[in-house]
Amino acid sequence: MSRYISPVLYILLMLVGCIAFISIAGVRVGIFEPITGFSMLRKSVLASLILSLLAAVSLGVCWKERNIACQRFFFLVLIVSLVYSSMWIGFYLQRANLPEINDITTDTVVPPTFLNVNFIRKSQENDLSYNSEWAPIQRKYYPEVQPLFFSKNTSAVYSAIEKLVEARGWDVVATYSGAGIIEATARTPIFGFRDDVIIRITEIDADKVRVDMRSCSRVGKGDFGVNAERVVSFMADLSDSLSRPPMPDLSSMR
Repeated sequence: MSRYISPVLYILLMLVGCIAFISIAGVRVGIFEPITGFSMLRKSVLASLILSLLAAVSLGVCWKERNIACQRFFFLVLIVSLVYSSMWIGFYLQRANLPEINDITTDTVVPPTFLNVNFIRKSQENDLSYNSEWAPIQRKYYPEVQPLFFSKNTSAVYSAIEKLVEARGWDVVATYSGAGIIEATARTPIFGFRDDVIIRITEIDADKVRVDMRSCSRVGKGDFGVNAERVVSFMADLSDSLSRPPMPDLSSMR
């Protein structure tokens, strides 16, 4: 009986692998939208769990037949399908307790306002108006999201921000150096979900500025903490960049 089951499980294993690959590759090359790819991936995880169950049952049947070759194959299918499904389920459970908010800002009182992103968002995508009810939720779950203050002039800070945005490979939507504003679009690493980012520099006095940042998702109710991670990571790199002493000019030493 096991020789009839083996080809079926092999085909199912290949199908799960193909769906997983297509769900990610299809988004990255622009065949379909990220939300479609994410839906396909969820289906592949469910199929992988079913495959694990079938492999376990087949392993029990094969054990009675004392077929060593089939036992090894069924065990391999069981391990591969369990590892794959466990990886994604673990990722989900790790972030399942995070709130369903998708707009994170360092200034919840007067959040940076998008100027040009409004024109590139589609009508069915999330609204860009900030929901003030999310402010206390953000403070509870993401207290590390805070503005930065520098004792530097606006142009120096703006230049450092531009370099970091470029280094991250974000698509710049608009730059307003005079107003100290940069708008850009970032994409998540796996599925390429588009999140819009705005960074605002506010001059407090002649030698001190405040930097605020806002990152919000175009689709979905929640973001699994991605926007908060992006803000915290960017602000940490910006702080490190501006606190690092400048490199000496070696040309003058020749």
